[in-house]
Amino acid sequence: MANQLSTQQVKRDITTDPTLLTGADIKKYFDPQNLLSEKQVGQALALCKGRNLNPFANEVYIVAYKNNSGTDFSLIVSKEAFMKRAERCEGYDGFEAGITVMRNGEMVEIEGSLKLPDDVLIGGWAIVYRKDRSHRYKVTVDFNEYVKLDKYGNPRSTWKSMPGTMIRKTALVQTLREAFPDELGNMYTDIDGGDTFDAIKDVTPQETQEEVRARKMTQIEQYKQEQAQKQTQKADTSYPVDEVSEHTDDPVQGELLDGELEY
Repeated sequence: MANQLSTQQVKRDITTDPTLLTGADIKKYFDPQNLLSEKQVGQALALCKGRNLNPFANEVYIVAYKNNSGTDFSLIVSKEAFMKRAERCEGYDGFEAGITVMRNGEMVEIEGSLKLPDDVLIGGWAIVYRKDRSHRYKVTVDFNEYVKLDKYGNPRSTWKSMPGTMIRKTALVQTLREAFPDELGNMYTDIDGGDTFDAIKDVTPQETQEEVRARKMTQIEQYKQEQAQKQTQKADTSYPVDEVSEHTDDPVQGELLDGELEY
């Protein structure tokens, strides 16, 4: 009986299998301020399940925020999850990426993110190749357009410690999105910038990478403790194995069609 219960517990581990997520999970672990409507919870749930993105593994961040018209949310995909999706795109044939610097009055493109001490970082670039296209995809980005600043106007977090790496990643994400618009066009990442992220920045406090990681780990630990307590309670019962019913949750109502979702 204990083995049967353990097997059921593994099958229902939402920290590793996003297809098991319910609307109640979204509300409990990712909307602590109760900002999301029932419809918005349904949309977030459909996106996580439909794209197999796990918010507990930091593959995607569910960001709820207030705006002038009420409340809204965005799903921000991690760069690592974005790259995994790119690898699975049909026709994908690799990439090149680097930074752009001013050196002795000339603009120079460097592959990677290593620059000389006197170089001035001004941007990033990336090239993506497709087996089914005769021309490559290339995007260049301006560092000043994408760098994230704190309230004092200084680069914050990794934009301060690894500016070359960050602007290179930004260029690569943008290029991959242009090369594979159907697969990656609506997957926003935390290094993109753009209107969605400007709106979030204006109405919510910015978290550092360490703060986000700590918050997510706390959420995961809370969930595991609750599941362990439930498993202990179930183990104390004397029900026959064939009478142990698997718990199910009713899905939250909402428009779950991917084509109708707002990003």
